[in-house]
Amino acid sequence: MIDVIGHAISGTQERELSLAELSWWAVRNQVADALPEAVLRRSLGLRAEKIRSMYRESDIVPGEQTATSILKQRTKNLAPLPHAHQQQNPPQEETVVSIAVDPESPAQYLQRQKPQREEMPVYTRWVKTQKCMTCGNQADDPHHIIGHGLGGMGTKADDLFVIPLCRKCHNELHAGVKDFEEKHGSQLLLLIRFLMHARNSGVLKWKA
Repeated sequence: MIDVIGHAISGTQERELSLAELSWWAVRNQVADALPEAVLRRSLGLRAEKIRSMYRESDIVPGEQTATSILKQRTKNLAPLPHAHQQQNPPQEETVVSIAVDPESPAQYLQRQKPQREEMPVYTRWVKTQKCMTCGNQADDPHHIIGHGLGGMGTKADDLFVIPLCRKCHNELHAGVKDFEEKHGSQLLLLIRFLMHARNSGVLKWKA
């Protein structure tokens, strides 16, 4: 425990923790009452309490305060640290995109449906933070799948159909899609793998 406190104060466990530092940490984290009475008395500059096997009635001082009660009184107006003695909720991974399913959509009955491109800037920003799908290095770009019936002249595929690529691999793909896919596999296969990763990470959620 001493090592943990020392690391919290100075970022290292290599030097000895002083009594003043221990007391300060305990007060700031609202656990001073867990320290032994003898330690608190030394911190407050009080005389060490004599431990006797037997006490006479004259040795008992009515209303004498303990070191713990004195410390609480002196530090009652001290604001605790935000995390002090509080149970922290585990961090929840943010859901970036939710996909809803509408089986009653009127557009499905149209003979000629109007093409719509879905833009999801929050999702594409997250994609850039992932690892490159081909080399494993930090990605630089969200690559929109080209060919395979996606995208076209002057337009891109939906933002859902992207994979993270580093700049080198991205340039390699645009230099020659056929050579790229022979080396790394189909873009569609890479897309499916990445969509599964996004779903398993909780970033994509299907909503029926």
